[in-house]
Amino acid sequence: MDKAMGGFFELELRKGQPLFPGARAYNLARSAFQALLIAQKVRRVWLPHYVCAVMPDAARAIDVEVVRYGLDAALEPASLPSLAADEAFLYVNYFGLKDAYIHDTLVKRLRHGLIVDNSQSLFSAAEMGVPTLYSPRKFVGVPDGGWLVNGPVDLPSATPGQSADRFEALLGRLAGPPEAHYAAFLDVEHALGAEGLRGMSGATAQLLDSIDYPYIEQRRRDNFSVLHDALGPINQHGGLNLAPAPALCYPFMAADPDEAARLRQTLLSERVYVPCYWREVLSEPGVPALERELAGRLLPLPIDQRYGVEDMNRLAAIVIDSHPRLATEPWNQNHNDCP
Repeated sequence: MDKAMGGFFELELRKGQPLFPGARAYNLARSAFQALLIAQKVRRVWLPHYVCAVMPDAARAIDVEVVRYGLDAALEPASLPSLAADEAFLYVNYFGLKDAYIHDTLVKRLRHGLIVDNSQSLFSAAEMGVPTLYSPRKFVGVPDGGWLVNGPVDLPSATPGQSADRFEALLGRLAGPPEAHYAAFLDVEHALGAEGLRGMSGATAQLLDSIDYPYIEQRRRDNFSVLHDALGPINQHGGLNLAPAPALCYPFMAADPDEAARLRQTLLSERVYVPCYWREVLSEPGVPALERELAGRLLPLPIDQRYGVEDMNRLAAIVIDSHPRLATEPWNQNHNDCP
């Protein structure tokens, strides 16, 4: 079909460059994960207990056996398996803070079969030859989107998804308060989950190519630094290196689940919306104690590119004012024997 000329205008976008040239584009990171498992003929995949439930569900939906593993206080596997040729081991780059561990340990010990999940770390480069998943929709305002870097050369193409009717929440948030458009956001999340394995929509691909990624990376790093300067002394996340990074969030660990719940409610009353990663971990059978602690005590504080120093100072003040006294023992000291 010949290219159309004239007529009404489409949404005007800056002509930019893709963040990961050559990446295979999907509607969701979980779809990229499924496509990779299918292409590599994976029979069994190792997944952490501390991961969104959609990942084990995605593997089981294509008849891949799932084996779960535990983490230590540094959010690193308590032990590493010897992988068979048809097995894979997925590791989450938690909060975008585990680049060094992936490079120094996992790549050397598990290069065969390793999958890195960078859904929380958009600005971490993929290790050479290691299949790596990204979820740009966790970092920027797009209606769908997942990337697979270093996938098999002969990976089959996926039919693109559609996003034309999924902009209500994005446009509404642009023009007004988020509360009025939260239901529309949830509708999109449900529709994407029901869509199944699809390629990225054309609209999302163009939106992602138009984004100023260096600005976003620097703003997130700066915001992380401001929050850590203020909250680092009272952050109970003693096992994790919190060096400033262009992370998904600032991971603040409260002293116990009750304190976390109270602080979450205080933040909500101040219109600061903080998710739970991941609530289902609290009730899933067989989850180790450390992962339950993470789900119950972690507050992923927003540091994204919409905010600056003044916003971070306000956020830090809310946290500090709500917690005049926090536990003095580091969070990880009681969990050295976690499996």
